[in-house]
Amino acid sequence: MRVAVVVTTYNNPNYLGLCLRSLTNQSVADFDVFVADDGSTDETKKKIETFKNAFSKPIQHFWHPDKGFLKPKINNEVFRHLKDYDIIICVDDDTIEHHRFVEDHIAIHERHDNAVFMGRRVELGPQISGKIHENNVLDFNRGFTRGLFLSGLKGDSHAMLRSVRIKNPLLQKAFRRNKVQDLLGSNFSVTRELLYKVNGYNEDFTTYWGEDGDLFVRLRNAGATLVGIKGYAIQYHLDHPRREPNPESQAIYAKIIEDKTYTRCKNGIEKG
Repeated sequence: MRVAVVVTTYNNPNYLGLCLRSLTNQSVADFDVFVADDGSTDETKKKIETFKNAFSKPIQHFWHPDKGFLKPKINNEVFRHLKDYDIIICVDDDTIEHHRFVEDHIAIHERHDNAVFMGRRVELGPQISGKIHENNVLDFNRGFTRGLFLSGLKGDSHAMLRSVRIKNPLLQKAFRRNKVQDLLGSNFSVTRELLYKVNGYNEDFTTYWGEDGDLFVRLRNAGATLVGIKGYAIQYHLDHPRREPNPESQAIYAKIIEDKTYTRCKNGIEKG
């Protein structure tokens, strides 16, 4: 099973370094890393260069000029180069991956055919996020820590219990960890076959928000096996100012989520 991890980034080299560093410490090593860069400056390229010998194969860096929010376009460009891969795992640059993150994504696809796995994340607060750097990031890569516990007690971080890994499906169900309703672009995986079937991201989304939901709707309608678990394929989201959803994108999503016939976008990996 060939596995690709696609990291989406935009002018965030410090956080990208934390994300890539966490990927160097995975329980499985047989995966390739691709960076989908939505028009960052040279600082991002320089950061990626520092990791050129950290993986079994060099990171493949895909970039296009900065012309606004074009995440769907740069991700599709990466997807076009993944025809020989079986599983595609997507993450964002502002996340730290647990050391069993890739292993857990792979395990889901070994157990379920035609699957989309939808993970969740621990929300790190501003105080603890400011203390994380490339020399200590692997402390968080190991799971529930004393620092995270204290951060949660102070009200800095949230959803701490998602850092406790539960592998057994019966326990996941007993603790209601398997109640996940939709897809987060920062933590999901899909078979290449399914991704191509729905034609990847919809490039009609050119403002923040809605592009991940649009992909989820098409995957759902295309008959994917939807698997969502909290506390599995654990991910930590670093704090930063949040962007507000675009009202127009919200209106589009509210309409398409009710459409059970929408399975393929026209402006995706393939055009038309």
